[in-house]
Amino acid sequence: MTAAMTAAMTAAMTAAMTAGDVIAVSAAVTVAVLVGVLAAALVALSSTLRALRDTARALDEEAVALVHELRVTVREAGAEVERVDRLVASAERLGEAVDSAQRITYRTLASPVVKAMAFGAGVSKARERLRSGKAS
Repeated sequence: MTAAMTAAMTAAMTAAMTAGDVIAVSAAVTVAVLVGVLAAALVALSSTLRALRDTARALDEEAVALVHELRVTVREAGAEVERVDRLVASAERLGEAVDSAQRITYRTLASPVVKAMAFGAGVSKARERLRSGKAS
């Protein structure tokens, strides 16, 4: 085929296209463009969903680790609370024992000490009277 023949065939095909042919070609081009846009949107959506899946997986792993750490911390805190409770109970018992010992000591020593002080005061007065010569 020569260039002249190709040009003649192109001119003949162009002249032979009807309005329906033009609309069909336009529709085909429009559909092709829409398919391309849809394919690009699906690729972007697929990429976004993949990133979302990865993020959800990472969040799940971190959440599981945090929940495990939280459980350990709660157990340790519970053990510390029990230990402090035992210490407070021991301190209360010790305080009660000290109070009891103080009362017993007071009851035991108060009367003899008062008597000893009274006896000492009486001896002191008697000695003063003996010295001053007022012994009766």
